[in-house]
Amino acid sequence: MISAVSAPIVQTLPPPSNSAAGQVVAPLQDQTAEGNDPRAPGQLTEEEKAVVEQLKKTDREVRAHERAHKNAGGKFAGSASFGFEVGPDGRQYAVSGEVPIDIAPVEGDPKATIAKMNTVAAAALAPAQPSGQDRQVAAQAAAIRADAQAELNRQTRDQLSGNDDEGQENLNSRSISAIAAYGVDTVSENSEKISGNILDLLS
Repeated sequence: MISAVSAPIVQTLPPPSNSAAGQVVAPLQDQTAEGNDPRAPGQLTEEEKAVVEQLKKTDREVRAHERAHKNAGGKFAGSASFGFEVGPDGRQYAVSGEVPIDIAPVEGDPKATIAKMNTVAAAALAPAQPSGQDRQVAAQAAAIRADAQAELNRQTRDQLSGNDDEGQENLNSRSISAIAAYGVDTVSENSEKISGNILDLLS
């Protein structure tokens, strides 16, 4: 399971779980499925062996699930924490897990926020079977990404609008210069014609 947190990333732990043997084991930080003083397989009943096999399977699935979150989340994901049960063999098996992920927008940078939320959503949905909480985090990231995209679009429109105004001013300036130049040329030509006519008359 992945949990959304705001920066900085903090370690969150799931509630303790009840073991098949009736014991309660608090979540421990990324322990292996090894305990102290395990019982030999020959000392277990068939029913207990079945419980151990199921716990082993759950342990593998939980660890793979949280590893997928962590790998996809990269720098935005924190360390995995696990809830453990003690099996009939005396060993601890991961039965729940959680990876915190930073879902805070990048202040003042919608483009970076969009990229970050893409990573967060990918991390939330990375496991083969995302949990309901995982899907909620993905939806949360998608909503933040949509807001950032709207902000980026607004900034782009403002920039384009500013460039259009500047371009129009440049165009007007060039037009005025061209008109002024034309006027000077026309005056010069007329002056030459007038001067020529005066000279003609004088001659």
